[in-house]
Amino acid sequence: MAAPEPDEAYERAIEPLLTAQGPVMVTGSAGCGKTTVALRKAALAINEGLGNHHARVLFLSFANATVDRVAEHATHQLARDHRQRLEVGTYHSFAWTILRSHGYLLGAPRGVKIMSQAEQNAFRSHFQDSNADLRVEFRRQFEMLGHVGFDDFAGFANEILTGSPWLLKAYTSAYPLIVLDEFQDTTDDQWALVRTLGQHSQLIALGDPDQRIYDFVEGSSETRFADFDDAFAPLHIDLSEWNWRSPGSSITRFGRDVLRGDFEPPYEEVDLLSSNFPPLLTLKLTLLASLKRLRVDGGGTIAILTPTNALAVKAYDYISEPQDNPKLPALSIDIHTTKEEGYAALIFIGAILQIYDDDTDRDATVCDAMAHYLRTKSTKLSATARATTDRLEGYATKLRAGKPVNVKIVKALREIVDGSLKNARTGYVYGDYLTIVSMLAASDATEIKPMAGYVRMLNFVTRGSDIETSLADTWRANGFYAGAAGTIRNAVLQYQLTSSKRGNRDLIVMTIHRAKGREFDEVIIYEERYDPLLRLTPTRRDLESARYALNVAVTRAKKRATLITPKSAPSPLLTLRLDHVADQ
Repeated sequence: MAAPEPDEAYERAIEPLLTAQGPVMVTGSAGCGKTTVALRKAALAINEGLGNHHARVLFLSFANATVDRVAEHATHQLARDHRQRLEVGTYHSFAWTILRSHGYLLGAPRGVKIMSQAEQNAFRSHFQDSNADLRVEFRRQFEMLGHVGFDDFAGFANEILTGSPWLLKAYTSAYPLIVLDEFQDTTDDQWALVRTLGQHSQLIALGDPDQRIYDFVEGSSETRFADFDDAFAPLHIDLSEWNWRSPGSSITRFGRDVLRGDFEPPYEEVDLLSSNFPPLLTLKLTLLASLKRLRVDGGGTIAILTPTNALAVKAYDYISEPQDNPKLPALSIDIHTTKEEGYAALIFIGAILQIYDDDTDRDATVCDAMAHYLRTKSTKLSATARATTDRLEGYATKLRAGKPVNVKIVKALREIVDGSLKNARTGYVYGDYLTIVSMLAASDATEIKPMAGYVRMLNFVTRGSDIETSLADTWRANGFYAGAAGTIRNAVLQYQLTSSKRGNRDLIVMTIHRAKGREFDEVIIYEERYDPLLRLTPTRRDLESARYALNVAVTRAKKRATLITPKSAPSPLLTLRLDHVADQ
């Protein structure tokens, strides 16, 4: 008997999921259709009514990028009048809805408020004792003030539901079917929350053990699929045989060979290039070739993926500027990196904007704002930054007492404020914002100057953006930017909590981890000698993590993947078969 056509085989493979009434685990490699088939299941459940007309299908994912992709796919999978019955969000955002409404059940005051990552950083910075139990301290902060950090959302939400069976029943009645995307990346707290929901709701877990690249996150676990098996004894669906993202290409095969640590070329759609000095020249030439190739095909998307944030920034800066030898153009490119420095700098700019002409405390205010920036821009406050922060707060106290302070950093901050009051109070928000950014860039203070680069990479305040509209409304109502720092803080929180396509251009650079859940026509994976995919003397765990990461990076591509590795220090991930790497 002849083998069934691939589509028929696929339909046979997914049929048990579509008809299942109990828990299901769907596994498979990138592009195998896990999300698509889950949305088909959601459409069927909605068609059948979900038990009551208020119920919805809840689709949870690990990252906002995946949420965007799921929402886009849903427009093709669900009828228009059914889309409102599909709720798509992150584990964080769902847990926050529970906590915001019912945090009082854990003894917190009503009106629970989010501590942004910046505020958590600031809170941590006040504990100099390395033995301090910060989890206990954050719990105390929650119970006393109702302030809660992102990492505590799921744990507190689960505590609420386990302690209130009536509330658990209400939520599971509202969400009788819950899809858990990127399940391998859930933390212990997130897993505990969905396990509680699974007492009454049907759970469908989607994932790929070979894409577990967040093992460095506190609470991550390599046993997550076994945990699901033990808790629910689910039906298993394996879709690893299919590849709809890059069908017929060698991309998925190369990714699998990376995981095996053994290579069997040729790989027609995977290019391996070695870079000479300067390595960024190889990257830009490769990018220009990709752009030319895609233009012939009518356009497309390209992502440059790096192992570190620092290398992503380095690549962004080089690509964004023209070169003279050889002559290469500046390219318009977006960047997605760790953004805490940029968010902290944005709030600093807000503090500058809200200072008005008659403010007698302006010098003290800007010293406090600078200290807040240093405390909030990183999860770890260096000894140097701590010392600078303490001095700035001391300067602010002296200034409020009427004592003169004329040290270098205070003079530099005073120049920013004075220049802002003179040149950045036109009411044209975008122009005023850019004026302050330019002043930061021109500052000779080493603490101030980097802020300009951080906010430029965020691409957060733009013409017509929500934040520009909010600040413009404030200007019209008050005649100055009253409360600008708070307005920007709230916008940052909203951005972090919800899915957003802001800045999602056709050409982008980001870390491999940030590319998780996304897809592009072409992908360029770029490493340098001192920013490698895998260090030269790796541990077994280093090697496993790097293989997972490279597999994820390569399989983001639909048409072509290119890996650029230094000729002088080629990646150990490829040394088994590097003899065919082309020089450039």
